[in-house]
Amino acid sequence: MTAPGTTGPVDNDRYEIRLRGQLDSRWSDWFEGFALNVSDGDTTLTGRVTDQAALHGLLRRIGDLGLTLISVTALTHTPLNRIEGEEP
Repeated sequence: MTAPGTTGPVDNDRYEIRLRGQLDSRWSDWFEGFALNVSDGDTTLTGRVTDQAALHGLLRRIGDLGLTLISVTALTHTPLNRIEGEEP
């Protein structure tokens, strides 16, 4: 995947997914090794996905459980090559 204005692919494989409700650590395997953290009655899943298809599959699992999705945040978004027009 190439980000707009860049000359190469983007490293964007770590995500934080916030859910309404509390899930215990037993769900970590079901969520493909994502780390689970519970705070203020909500659960945060943090981890890597291999590609966009894997991310969509994870979001489908969340929907299949009837959980309320609060947010999905990409934690890394670093161009692997320089941005066009930028001095090296």
